Amino acid sequence: MINSDDLEAFGYYDGQGKPTHKTPMEMVEEYQSITKQVPSPSLYEVLMKEEFQEWLDAESGSLEELKEMADLIYVTYGRAYAKGWDLGEALRRVHKNNMGRMYQEDGTIKRREDGKIVKRPGYPKVSLGDLV
Repeated sequence: MINSDDLEAFGYYDGQGKPTHKTPMEMVEEYQSITKQVPSPSLYEVLMKEEFQEWLDAESGSLEELKEMADLIYVTYGRAYAKGWDLGEALRRVHKNNMGRMYQEDGTIKRREDGKIVKRPGYPKVSLGDLV
């Protein structure tokens, strides 16, 4: 049984009863450190496929679907960790790029019939080369 002292030791609380928030990568690093699991890209590839299938099998809109989405993100961060990639920084850059490319030259946002945002033609691609 985990008590409140254990939760503070793991960094879940700041010692004054306030919860701390770890990044997904920090959570994966903590898991790797405690379990002494070798960070294996091939293991995480298998886990990503398993979790993706479990997400597909979950009932849409269910608690199970949410849990499987979280598992999929967790193992995705695990694979990035195993490869030595900063997935958090990659995600920040992709977001910044998405925010810029959504505006057309005339300042509007255009959508396809299915709702997907159409990127502005000629907008530069996200730069991730220094992260690999």
